[in-house]
Amino acid sequence: MIASGDETVLARFPDVRLDHLNKEYYLGLLRRELLAGRCQACGRWHTPLRPICPSCWSAAVNPAPVSGRGTVYLLTFLHQGPPAQGVDYAAGYPLAAIELAEQTGLRVEAAVVGCPRDRLRVGLAVELTWIDRDGAPWPAFRPAEGPVTEGPVTRAGMQP
Repeated sequence: MIASGDETVLARFPDVRLDHLNKEYYLGLLRRELLAGRCQACGRWHTPLRPICPSCWSAAVNPAPVSGRGTVYLLTFLHQGPPAQGVDYAAGYPLAAIELAEQTGLRVEAAVVGCPRDRLRVGLAVELTWIDRDGAPWPAFRPAEGPVTEGPVTRAGMQP
């Protein structure tokens, strides 16, 4: 039997191969929350979501929202792919690995939006925002307005 949350995530992300682990990630996207795994035993964060902690092997892991603050760790420009609203493809799709403020080495991949190409660089402080792709919310990052700090993300994707 499919639960109502399952039906919703299947309908909103029809091209994603969903399983019981990544389903929680995509349900978080629908709430505009960026989730990472958090180990209750050692406190380490990890992505993607996994059934056990990759640091201490504990099964006491849960998805938890991250602050949405970080820095560009790696930057590349892709020249193909489906367009997403709010992403400038004229000079290549700006795709970055963002190192999140929660922990060194905790990284997510996303588009960088709202930033002129000449400002895009490794080390740029960024914050979470949201773009629409095929009627579903997807995380993206834009230049941060202030210093990178830790803190919970709200449903709107901004610091409280």
